[in-house]
Amino acid sequence: MKMTITVALLLVVFATTAWAEDKEALGGYQPRLDKDGWEILFDGKDFAAWEDGGKEGTWGINADGELYPAKPGPDLATRQRYCDFVIEADFKLGPKAKANSGVFIRVHDRRNDVNTGMEVQILDNGDYDVPCNAGNANGALYDLVRPAVDANKAIGEWNDCRITANDNLITIELNGKEVVKADLNCWSKAGQNPDGAHNKFPYAIGSLPREGFICLQNYNATPVWFKNIRLKPLTDRKPKYTGKEPIDQLLR
Repeated sequence: MKMTITVALLLVVFATTAWAEDKEALGGYQPRLDKDGWEILFDGKDFAAWEDGGKEGTWGINADGELYPAKPGPDLATRQRYCDFVIEADFKLGPKAKANSGVFIRVHDRRNDVNTGMEVQILDNGDYDVPCNAGNANGALYDLVRPAVDANKAIGEWNDCRITANDNLITIELNGKEVVKADLNCWSKAGQNPDGAHNKFPYAIGSLPREGFICLQNYNATPVWFKNIRLKPLTDRKPKYTGKEPIDQLLR
């Protein structure tokens, strides 16, 4: 009996220590879940889920509880890394201001999200004179997959974006319509898409680690607002890396 109690106590100590170390690594962050089991990344109140959130005033929260880039500065990155998930976010753009942003997923290095992750583009197509099916159009998987349909709301209206990343499969839904579907296994060459077209990436997208941070792009503080950002894991797969490892040593 004494041995059983001792083992149980050791397990509790081990679990508590592991939790404390993990909490310390995340800067004391504890994920908050809503009633449906989604992790709340932003609910209009604070930057708790974000690394250096609001530091130096580059990102702000307005009186309506909307997250926005307040002045030019770094992109906003989550404290945690994620593997297989669904993330939902609402966004809107300001008119006639070259409004431009993006949601980066599976970013390995927070300091280099444009090359070590994938961007779901947010753009005022009209102000940039970009067709709705261009590789850099609103809703595109930037420079990788063009939107299949025009699902855009008018500038100034809220758009509902849902991104699913499940191992090799990426799906983007905009305002209830599927606009992008991609199989990362088809991207086997650096700088090249499956159809042979050039892309900007120095690594084969299919070879990057299938885990990472979520980032919101601060594109010179052009007017964009976010709300209702939440994420739900799809599998029990856990991140293996910290983001400090050289990316070229982790390619699949």
